Amino acid sequence: METSCKKCGSQDTIMVEYAYGEPEHYDGVSEIVCNTCKARFGRWSGKELAEGEVEKRYGRK
Repeated sequence: METSCKKCGSQDTIMVEYAYGEPEHYDGVSEIVCNTCKARFGRWSGKELAEGEVEKRYGRK
């Protein structure tokens, strides 16, 4: 899994696992967040997530 930000290249990123009970919970990483530019990327889709948007399990539409 890529650990640098696709937007700014920073390696100061964190992997986010959605909480148990959340609709898109998965036992593992669901999104990557950059601590430098605050961009969020979906684990499966690879796309930048908008504010309030969550990554659907397995990248489904």
